[in-house]
Amino acid sequence: MFSLLGPLQVMDSAREIPVQAAKQRAILAVLLLRPNRVVTFDLLTSELWAAGPPATAKTSLQTYVYRLRQAIAPLVARGVELQTQGSGYLLTVPDGVVDLRTFEDLTVGGAEALAAGDPGGAAKCLREALAMWRGPLLADVDVELVRQERRRLEEICLNTYEMCLEAELRLGRGIHVVPELEQFIAAHPFRETLWIMVMRALHSGGRRMEALAAYRRLYRILDEELGIRPNAEVQLLYQDILHGHPASPLLSSGQR
Repeated sequence: MFSLLGPLQVMDSAREIPVQAAKQRAILAVLLLRPNRVVTFDLLTSELWAAGPPATAKTSLQTYVYRLRQAIAPLVARGVELQTQGSGYLLTVPDGVVDLRTFEDLTVGGAEALAAGDPGGAAKCLREALAMWRGPLLADVDVELVRQERRRLEEICLNTYEMCLEAELRLGRGIHVVPELEQFIAAHPFRETLWIMVMRALHSGGRRMEALAAYRRLYRILDEELGIRPNAEVQLLYQDILHGHPASPLLSSGQR
C-alpha cells in the first residue's frame, strides 16, 4: 500500500490515493518511518518547520493531519488507521504494506542465506529486494528525518547489491555480473569491495589480464585521488592472480 523506495506512493489495490500537498506528504513520510509508534507533535513540528514554527503551527498541523486522515480513510478497512494519541499521532499499519520494511526483511533473509552457505537462496531474496527500488528513499519529500533515513538506506542498498553480487559469484555467474559491477565501480570508485569482486569475476571467467588491469586502475585512482594504496586484501588477490593461482568463485582473498 505504501511505497517509500522512490517517490512516495499510496495505493488502494490498483488505485493510487493522491496525497498531493507537500506538508501532508511530509507528515505521512515521517509517520511511515515510525510505524505503529506515537510520533510527537514536537517532532512533526520541527520536521515541517525547520527554521522555526509559526504561531499557527499547532492549528496548521491539526489541519494537515485531518486532511491526511481523510485521504487515507479507504485504507482503514485494510488495517491502516491514523489516530491522535496523547501528545502525538499514531499510524497503525499491518505487516507487509510498507515496501521499505519488506525490503529490509528480504535483505536480512538474503544475508542469513549467504552466511548459511545458500547462495541461490541469497541471490533470490536479494534480487527481489533490489527490484523494489524506484529511486532514492522518499525522493519527493525533503525533511530532516527523511534525509537521514535516505543516507542510511543508500548504504544498506549498496551493501545489498554487494551481497547479491557475492552470491552470484559463488554460483559461478561471475562473468555475467561484470557489467553490473563496472556500473557500481563508476559510481563508487573508492569502494574496494567492488574492485575485489570484479577482479574475482574476471579471473574466474578466464579473463586474467583484465583482472590485473582492474587492479592497476584501482591503484591509479587511489594514488591520484587519495594518495593511498589498495588495502591488503586487494593486494593479496592481485598477487594470487599475478602468479596464476587457480581462480575461485567461492572465496575472496580475505576469506582464505
